[in-house]
Formats: sequence, C-alpha cells, structure tokens
Amino acid sequence: MRVLRACFLGLIGMMLLANAFAQNRSDAVLDTLFEKLHTATDPMAIQTLEQAIWEEWTMVPDLGQRQLMVRGIMEMQQQELASAVATFTQLIGVAPQLSEAWNKRATVHWMMGNFPASLADICETIKREPRHFGAYSGLGMIRAEMGEHGRAIAAFELARKHNPHIGGIESEIERLKALGGDASSSSDPLGCQAQTAQRD
Repeated sequence: MRVLRACFLGLIGMMLLANAFAQNRSDAVLDTLFEKLHTATDPMAIQTLEQAIWEEWTMVPDLGQRQLMVRGIMEMQQQELASAVATFTQLIGVAPQLSEAWNKRATVHWMMGNFPASLADICETIKREPRHFGAYSGLGMIRAEMGEHGRAIAAFELARKHNPHIGGIESEIERLKALGGDASSSSDPLGCQAQTAQRD
C-alpha cells in the first residue's frame, strides 16, 4: 500500500506539471497515446506517454476555463486547498464536461481527507473519461482505506487495464485478495452508480 501511495502521489505530481495548454485535440490523439502506452517497454517512453496523456486531459481551449484550471493547479501546489476546491467548483460550473476538472477537485478533496466528496468527484471523472487510470487508482486507494476490498480491487484492475505500468498495483491487488477481497461481479462494482445517479 505504501508503494502504491507513493506512485499515486507521483501521478498527482504529473498532474500538477501538466500545464502545457493548447487547442482542443480529437479523441484520436488519446486513442493513439493509449495504444502506445500499452505496448511501450522503455521506462522513458512510458513516462513520456503518461505525461502526454495527462496533458491531453488537462488542456482547456477556452481562455476563461484555462485560467481557472491554471489557478486551481497553482493553489494545489501552494497547499491552498480550500481555494483550490472553490476554483475547480467554479470551473465545473461553467464546463461540467471537463473530466479533469472533476478529477482535480477529487484530488484536492483526497488531500483534505474528505473521502466521500473525493469519491463522488472520481465517479464523475470516470463517467466522462472511462480510461482515467489516475482516477481509478485514487478510487482504489480510498476504497481500500475504507475496507471495501472488492471495490478497491475492481478499481485497481481498471487502472491496470488502462495503464499496465503503474508501479505497485499488482502487489496491492494481491494484498487485497489475500484479505478476502474479490472484485464484485455486480452491475456497480465500483460503487459509482449511487454517487452519480442524481446527476444523470
């Protein structure tokens, strides 16, 4: 769990460094990046691809929205967490389709120890970007800390599916299975339907 937490914190670091914004790109760019990520073996290539995916998720073409994203990221970096929540809430209000706005706010809630709010925002993130391995990793960590081992395994397995290079995830899945966890075969293995039903 300690190794996976360190890797998740590393993912947060990558998010915070993803400040290179550009014009909107098609889903084909992300499709290509994910295809390459699945077949990559060189550590530097893997890191470059992961960073490129984070940048694609973070790009905001609209100037006003871009300013909010940048401000929120800066507030996260400066540990101004309440302000960051307010900024990302404002961004979500004007651009609810942006998966990374939800994910950034989920991360801030996690940093503040507000697991219920973080879970709700993670579920909104993966509704909009079903390949978001960072969101799945965060979801798995929270579910594991809450003792919901089956849901944690389901989340980690999805993170691994979309990014097979996440360090420590294999051992964490095995650890949770050893504790009696089993990925749920229900229609809601992540526990997200109840979190998002009111917003559908």
